[in-house]
Parts: sequence; C-alpha cells; structure tokens
Amino acid sequence: MPIEKFRLRFLEEQYDRIADLIFADENEAAALALCGRSLIRNPWLGGEEETFIVKEIVPVPSDAYIRRSPVDFVWSTTPFFQLLKRAARKDFAVAVIHSHPKDHPDFSLNDNIADKELFEIAFNRLESARAHLSVVIERNGQISARAYLPDLKPQRVQSVVVIGERWRMACRTNDASIAPHLDRQVRAFGASATAQLRNLRVAIVGCGGTGSAVAMLLSRIGIGKLALIDADNVQDTNLNRLHFAGMSDANLQRRKVDVVAEGIAAIGLPTTIVRVPRYCDHKDALDVLRSCDVVFGCTDDHLGREILNRLAHFYFIPIIDLGLLIEPNDDNGYDVFDGRVTIVQPGYPCQSCRGLIDNEQIFIDSLRRDPELLEARRRAGYVPNDPDPSPAVVTFTTEVATMAVNELFHRLNAFRGPEERCSERIRQFQYLKSSDTLPGGKRRPGCRLCGQRRYDGRGDMIPLLDLTL
Repeated sequence: MPIEKFRLRFLEEQYDRIADLIFADENEAAALALCGRSLIRNPWLGGEEETFIVKEIVPVPSDAYIRRSPVDFVWSTTPFFQLLKRAARKDFAVAVIHSHPKDHPDFSLNDNIADKELFEIAFNRLESARAHLSVVIERNGQISARAYLPDLKPQRVQSVVVIGERWRMACRTNDASIAPHLDRQVRAFGASATAQLRNLRVAIVGCGGTGSAVAMLLSRIGIGKLALIDADNVQDTNLNRLHFAGMSDANLQRRKVDVVAEGIAAIGLPTTIVRVPRYCDHKDALDVLRSCDVVFGCTDDHLGREILNRLAHFYFIPIIDLGLLIEPNDDNGYDVFDGRVTIVQPGYPCQSCRGLIDNEQIFIDSLRRDPELLEARRRAGYVPNDPDPSPAVVTFTTEVATMAVNELFHRLNAFRGPEERCSERIRQFQYLKSSDTLPGGKRRPGCRLCGQRRYDGRGDMIPLLDLTL
C-alpha cells in the first residue's frame, strides 16, 4: 500500500543548530540531516504514514558551494551522497535542509528544479525505494517540507513538530473553524492555539483515576483524536475515582477503555477515539503510540513507564507522566501526600534517572502479562507477594490530571510566560503555602537513554525500542 502521509519531528536544539548553519549571512545555505523512520498505519483514519525523526545534523562544508545568492545556491552534492551511503546501512532517511533568507514562502521554482535533479540521481544510485526529504526554513521560522519517492512526485509533509521548552506542532490543514462550545477557551488562549488542539493526536496510557480524568478534560478542551490504552477491567474498588464508571460496569467487569470512551462519546463533542484494550508494550498499543503527538502516562506499571521513557527518545514524542503518592503514618498524619507531573523528552532526566522506574519491578510487571507464569514464579519464591494497593482519592487524582493538562497548555502557548519552565512539578497537598516544588532531577552520565542520548531519533528498529526483557 502506498504511503499517504509524511510527518517530521525535530528537537529545538537541532533546529537551533540548523539555523546557525544556514542563516550565517544573507545568502541561501544548506545543511543535511540523518533521520530515523517510523512507519505506521493511522489508527484514526487508516492509511500508511511515515514519520522522519531528525537524529543527526551534518554541516555542508563551505568548499562544497560553487555559488550562493539570496535566492539560490549551486553546490557539489558529494556531502549528500556520502550521507546517503551512511543512511543505507540502517535504512535511515536523509533530509536536505536549506534557507530562504528573504522569507520567500514555501519552495521556489529553483527549488523544484534542483530537488528533482538531486533526488533523481539519488534514487538511480540507491537500492532502497523509501522516501527522503527536502526542507525549507525561512528566517521567520516557517518550515516547509516534502518527501521524495522514486517517482519524483513530491508529497507534502503534513505535520512538522519541534520539541523543546515549547512544543511547536504545525499541521497543514485548511479547517480554521472553532466549535461554539470552545468560545470561552478561545477568549483565554486565542483561536489559533485552540485550533491546534483539534489537530493533535493524543494517547492516554492507563484509564484509571488520573487517566479517566485526563480523558474527560482533553475532550472538553477540543482534542480531536484520542487513543485510550489500558488492559484492565473495571472493579468495584475503582468506583471512588474512575470517571464515567458505575456499579453496573464493575459488576460486569467491563473494559476501562470502553467505559471511558463511551462516557466521552456521551458528552457529544467532536472527539474521535481509538480504544486499545492492551498493555502499552503490546504491538497494537505500540503502533498507536508511535502515531501520536503527545502521550499522557497515567499508569503505575513500571514496564509501562519504561516503554514511554524510550518512546520519548526514539521518536521525539513528549510524555506527560502523572503520579499520586499517599503514605499515611502512625501519627494520623502523612509522610508523603504528593501529586506529580513529569515531562519526559530528550534533554531532560529520564524516568529511570529520576528514580521513578525500578528494574526489578519492570521484570515483575512483565510477568504480570502472563498470570500463570507469574504465579509459578511466586510459588518458587522468585517474586514477592503483591503489596497492599496504594491509597487514592478522586479529588486528588483529578487535581493531578488538571495539573497535567495545564502543562500541555503551557507547552503549546506558554501562558506562564517564556521564563517559567520546569521538567517536573510536585504538588504537596498537605501544605497550604509553597505547595508546588520543581525538582531538577539529575541525569546519570552513563545512562544510555538520557545521559549518552544514543537513542535520540533512532525511530523503528528490531527489536522495537531496543527493549529486551
């Protein structure tokens, strides 16, 4: 089946590096990028899609240029073909990125001619028929991109994402309409920010107390495409905090994803929902997760957190991870009464370095995917008995969900201001003043994920996410 859509993801630090290279003066200039790939089927609309994730920026040497002017350049394409050889070894893509210093909108006629000649020669030399990229960046920051296949008919890249302190998520769409129910939100954040939410693809991993609240809030603010991922059924012990669930759902032990999806549908707002009744390490869930723009991690499963930890680095999909920890003590007080929202993305400490993931618990969680094996290991003494369930109260799980959705707002429109930034927020509910703290977290230099950052932009590989249990 032919690929119908293409998408592109950068990190802000990569974008800044490219800008330094191609806007050094008033003449056009180029840079190259090695890109990981992600091939998925759109879970909302169907059809094959390929996403390019920028992995490495490669400067073009000054002596490679034959001529440069404000409207075009002529170069020796030797650096491009050298990078193509490197890319072929791991089936990476190559992006040719050049500047439009005069802010010429979109690709020029000169670009059309040069790109066709360049990629025609490239595909004549390549054994692979997979797409490569041409990208134009204007001085005002506007990015245009298109993919070339062997037929040399350029296909527009539908979505360009830049992930940093703010998340720039531009989608090519002609629909600028705003639903009437969002009028008050538009008055707060503006029409363009609200329209942007409609185009986002958002997944929620875990549809319990925090996850069901996040789902409800996202549907209310205008998220257009939502994926619900959870393998569990509703139990009567869930009813103190699981939004949309009733006693009949618990009696029938209905799937959480079905209960939450039906609850959102009953609101009647234009949200398209995909239900995945699986753990997030299942192939069906991973296919959906790789297609998303943002993921909310609402699970206390350590293996699930590790999957999301890696997803953020391999695919530049930011994770908003939530947690609630309540530890009563013997003095009728609390040792801990905290809500947490953590942002996971390249450049920040990962979940493992923050101490939010335990390797032994990852192994135990993997055994839970096979209950018979888990029980056999437990009888043999390899696995401890499950601890008592953690305390949870609906008002606090819902407040943590609200913190998380507000973090999404800030990442998209910086309502707190450009100088207000953090990668983790802790709300200590037992205190009245100074209730929010901003832990810094520290990366371990030896951490392959966030310290060495060896997986940034890797995209698809075998095994997926380089995860072996």
